[in-house]
Amino acid sequence: MSSSVTTFSWRFGGPLADLPPALAWSILGAVGIAGLVWIIVNYRRTLVTLTPRRRAALTGLRVALWLILLLALAGPTRIERTYAQKQTRPLAVVLDRSDSMTAADNRGTRRADDALRRWRALAPAAQKTFGDPKVFAFADDFTTLSSPDDTASLKTGRTRVFRSLQSTLDAAPPGGWGAVVLLTDGLDTSGEDTKAALDKSVSTALAAATPVFSLAGRNRFAGGEFLTLRDLTVPSQVPPRSQFTFELTLESFQSAARAVPVRLRVGNQWRPAELLALPAGRRAVTWSADIAAGAPGNLPLELVIGEGASAVSSRSEVRIAAPDTTRILYYQGSLDWGYRFLSDILRRDPAFALTPIFNLAPEGTPRSRTAPPGALPDLPDTAAGLDAYDVVVLANAAASQFSDAQQAALTAWVRAGGVLLFLAPDDDATHGYSGSEMERMLPVVFTGDRIENDNDAATADFRRRISQFSGGAHGGTEAAFASQAKRVRGAPALSAFAWVPEAAGLLGADTVAATPRFANFARVERAKPGATVLARHPSEKSADGSGAILLALQRYGRGQSAVLTSDALWRWKLNQPSKERGVEVFWQNLLAWLARERPRGPHFERTPLTAETGREVILRTAGGRNPRLTAQLENSPAITLPATAQPNGSRQHTWTPASPGLWLLTLTDADNRTVRHWLSVSNALPAGENSGLPPDESLLQELARRTGGSVLENTAPSAWLPAAHETGADLLREQRTPLWHGGALLAVLLALYAAELLLRRRWQLL
Repeated sequence: MSSSVTTFSWRFGGPLADLPPALAWSILGAVGIAGLVWIIVNYRRTLVTLTPRRRAALTGLRVALWLILLLALAGPTRIERTYAQKQTRPLAVVLDRSDSMTAADNRGTRRADDALRRWRALAPAAQKTFGDPKVFAFADDFTTLSSPDDTASLKTGRTRVFRSLQSTLDAAPPGGWGAVVLLTDGLDTSGEDTKAALDKSVSTALAAATPVFSLAGRNRFAGGEFLTLRDLTVPSQVPPRSQFTFELTLESFQSAARAVPVRLRVGNQWRPAELLALPAGRRAVTWSADIAAGAPGNLPLELVIGEGASAVSSRSEVRIAAPDTTRILYYQGSLDWGYRFLSDILRRDPAFALTPIFNLAPEGTPRSRTAPPGALPDLPDTAAGLDAYDVVVLANAAASQFSDAQQAALTAWVRAGGVLLFLAPDDDATHGYSGSEMERMLPVVFTGDRIENDNDAATADFRRRISQFSGGAHGGTEAAFASQAKRVRGAPALSAFAWVPEAAGLLGADTVAATPRFANFARVERAKPGATVLARHPSEKSADGSGAILLALQRYGRGQSAVLTSDALWRWKLNQPSKERGVEVFWQNLLAWLARERPRGPHFERTPLTAETGREVILRTAGGRNPRLTAQLENSPAITLPATAQPNGSRQHTWTPASPGLWLLTLTDADNRTVRHWLSVSNALPAGENSGLPPDESLLQELARRTGGSVLENTAPSAWLPAAHETGADLLREQRTPLWHGGALLAVLLALYAAELLLRRRWQLL
């Protein structure tokens, strides 16, 4: 859709037209005050004594004359600009027609009706920005509608929020959706792993620069109190004598705030109970515990939250094994001392295996034939070729050094679970990435390159769309990152970017030694929605006034990407005493911490925590040689679950449990490595039963935050208001209209001056 937007503004004209507004106002104010002082002094003493009435008349005429002169100096001008809005993309509106949205409360109100009523109030603003929306509806099926009101004949069913959102994103027109609006209560009952489905939807939305908004349908279903386990995060494998974190997210609905006991069994030992505060209303509540891993073997974990029949429990298992070597593919794109410094650090540590690619190929020069021993000739151009590595590091590499196939392979590999670290010590290292497929995967938006022709319109369009949203607001501090890195290897941690007492204390360093040295660094526009900013520059500021981004990361599909906009810190190393190991420890911790996202051996990739009888459960596993997955209920024979190979190398298992209870899922490979997972299966709820649950607004808020959208209420978001000054809008016409006509202003000025002269002559002042 192509449309125009007209804006109006007022500016100074005349001699003040080209001055900054603050300076113009200062000059105008100074001239005005000086004139008033002169007028008062001029008529305070005269040759002929004036009565107060005559003095007031002459002073009034002189003040009016002076005001006219000030108006002539200011020359207020009305500026009307008309812009052509380019690349305006349509809006997708997705209606939830599931049981919980279509069931009526005691007043006959349905959540679907409430969401539609509030959407109609927002529709005019949306139509002005995006044009006529494309409307979809979902329950068990995904359907296209002609209008939001065309829902009477639709069937209801289970809520498949993320599957339907993915279908919407996949059905986008060639330019993509400008935004997606979900009219739903967020109660996904499809049986999918919520966290995995959320991550997949977020990565797809980010790649398309499509923010997701939602309108939560509400009614007066009272609903009963409940406490359910939404998400459990625990590593499948950890090294011996290390530390890991057991994290969980609970979904709680309470009529009044209260506290419940939390008990955790590690191995055969129950820890002392802790009290977990549950606030009133529906909330997502998190809890975590640090666990020390001992000798190699399987470590069982059991969690019990609450007491009696309402208690929530979960069982899991962590394999403690000697850590595998972290395999790093290091691509060096131009000459830099950082490669020698960083490669020496990694080669001296047996926990890392470094494979270099030495491709010194700046634009316009032939590729260097000098390469380190064991180097690959070039970056693989398939995702399968990258599967032999845990982390890919791109250092000082311009986009022109990679083919389209190589960029697509990197993107697919990260989406499937790989980890990418992008090192950019200066602005040259980010050249050519703006608007590329690679930039869509990374956690920051690069400073745009100059648009040279119409073929680069997609680059400008991507920058314009993503510039509406900025991320990083929910990231941790440098000290928090140091704490996370310390957990991975048990080594002293370092905040390598801004001096903090915690870092100096860990390293035994003083303030000067712990202060980084930055000779240069790459500047980026902003962090993307959902990105976590781990470190900012201690003195340089970005456009929004916050510290310039130095280290940021984000999840992309099942993988993770990180950007370090600095050199390899070798310049800082030169300013430290030779015995200091802070920079080396930082790099070892950072790479090991990133590599933890890529487990090896047999492991579960998608495992729901709960399921219902008679409803399909989707499990996904990966790793291992000839693995076998079984499901077993206590005192019952084990059932082998068949596997279907997936394009990314993982395996999908589809299973419909027939009996309730705690099912044990066991994944064993040919090398007798075993991973176990427990799944709690309950009897299926009747249709409409979940209508008694309140909307899951915390889930909708997380989805909106990570994609750059918001949970809508009664007003349209500012992102929907046309902004003609954004990149991608062309000026069609500009018209300047002075507020005062010059001839009329001069006539009034002369008339006032003539009146003053006549009065002065009449009262014998001339």
